[in-house]
Amino acid sequence: MANADKTERESSQLLLREAEEHYAGALEELIAMRLYFRDRTEISEAEIKRVTGNYTRATQTLFDERKKVEELERRNRGIVHDYAIDFDAVRGEIGSALDRLRAHRGPV
Repeated sequence: MANADKTERESSQLLLREAEEHYAGALEELIAMRLYFRDRTEISEAEIKRVTGNYTRATQTLFDERKKVEELERRNRGIVHDYAIDFDAVRGEIGSALDRLRAHRGPV
């Protein structure tokens, strides 16, 4: 069970890293496109406004999706409301408490 959880976490982390790289690349391309259109004089102002609007929407979508990826990553690490729960430590504490109770109770 723990091994399956570890494998799932690792594949989830790999997917999140790939998404992060994808978002970084897409943002770089959007910035390059913005700079390209900023320096054009042969393109009409209406076309520049249309492209700028598309750029703004694409950038906002990119950041919205990036936020979702960050939230998923936090959830996968067990972070809720800005603090992490260390489930392995909790399991260890519960196990040692049960061992102490069993030792105190004695053999049945």
